[in-house]
Amino acid sequence: MIPLSKYAVVGPDASLKNAVTVLRKSHCQLDKGICTEAGPRTVLVVNQKNDLMGILDFRAILRVLIAEVAGGLTEKLRSLQVSIVFAERDIPELDEAHADFVARVRMAKDVMLKVRGTIEANATLLDGLKLLFKNKINKLPVYDNGNLVGIVRDTDLFLAVAEILAES
Repeated sequence: MIPLSKYAVVGPDASLKNAVTVLRKSHCQLDKGICTEAGPRTVLVVNQKNDLMGILDFRAILRVLIAEVAGGLTEKLRSLQVSIVFAERDIPELDEAHADFVARVRMAKDVMLKVRGTIEANATLLDGLKLLFKNKINKLPVYDNGNLVGIVRDTDLFLAVAEILAES
């Protein structure tokens, strides 16, 4: 489990730009100008009471920037129109495309993944594995007596299994 103190946190009304900035700062350790992975790939979205409302990860953030997969029919049609103009004019950068991209940058609450499972701190490794596969997720918020204390990732569970197998 990664303790809660290691995670970046934003409020639900934080801009996506702010959430990306916070995530980059917590995830990257700059080494000679290159980002080396240092922290979690996740930002937790919490309300004013510090209750977990959702999770923002790389994939959720990137998905909203692709209208073909992120939005409804209107956004898909607008994106198709921009793509056609883009192709017809063979111009590497169009104001329309840029404006469409910026228009899709939203608030954290519009993009966050819903929490689809939680686990208690005293749960077993097998309990965690079952929840991950049942809910088709790769991270679980961990609670201890009703308080959020961290996140357990599929990576953490894999490493625990690898350690058990190495010992046997």
